[in-house]
Amino acid sequence: MTEITTPNTNHAIKRQHATSQGNPSARPDLFDRLDVWLTSPMHAYSSWISGQGNLEDSTKTVYLAMFGRFCAWLDEKSKRLDTVSPDHILSFLDEINPNLPESRQHTQASRQRWQYIRQLEFVYSHLGTLGYSGPNVCSQVGAKPDIDKGKDKPSRFLSPEESRAVMSLIQTRLDELRREQKGVDSWTEYRDLALIGVMIGAGLKVSHISRVTLNCIDMVEERIDLSLPGYTHRARILAFAVAPIRAWLSVQEQLHGGRLDGTAKVFEADRRMGFGRTSAHVTLSPSSIHRRT
Repeated sequence: MTEITTPNTNHAIKRQHATSQGNPSARPDLFDRLDVWLTSPMHAYSSWISGQGNLEDSTKTVYLAMFGRFCAWLDEKSKRLDTVSPDHILSFLDEINPNLPESRQHTQASRQRWQYIRQLEFVYSHLGTLGYSGPNVCSQVGAKPDIDKGKDKPSRFLSPEESRAVMSLIQTRLDELRREQKGVDSWTEYRDLALIGVMIGAGLKVSHISRVTLNCIDMVEERIDLSLPGYTHRARILAFAVAPIRAWLSVQEQLHGGRLDGTAKVFEADRRMGFGRTSAHVTLSPSSIHRRT
């Protein structure tokens, strides 16, 4: 089997020190000029955001989609960044997002409005470094007392009954795998049971799961320790989740012939099949984690 190797900069061991990202703006960008921002804002933004080394790729994707919608609105209203007023920004925020399905089309919630305001405020602040002398209209909008109107939808949680059903399913399926003497050949199912276990039984988020390494998990103390620069988190593993996590770690060790070190990622993806695969096992992406759970 293929051994997992993980760059030291990615694993989430304790007391990991911050590393210098450098100055993203120092990157030469031929499109980062005021005239390009005013005539082709999406082109300029795409090039500019790609050079922001302090942002995750997933964050850049979200920002691109958000700014793309704003650019479509600019085109529709025949506006440029330098002709937009605070009232125009408010009008944009009050519009329904046409890209959403009809069941989800409603006035943007408070959190979404703030995301747009802060992102556009950042853009106008950057334009000021390129010679733009106009006001930062989004700073003016953000100062308005009623800007956070709109109600966020409540987060979706499992009900107590649903949680108990999932816990029961994990235990039942784990017992079936053992009774059927399923091992390495069924490693993805063991992994998925453990994946759900750490989410419900240890409260880990998707961003945690994609980074957690073997040395983060203490099965003696039954806890998970995570840390990143400026962030630490210790989670106790609830009793029902201990068995599926132990089972997966045992199968993973067999899968790699005991050649894993502490910096290996706990949750890996199977990339042995498909076009353009460069390695047999890689870290599960956030979208894969959502699909699996």
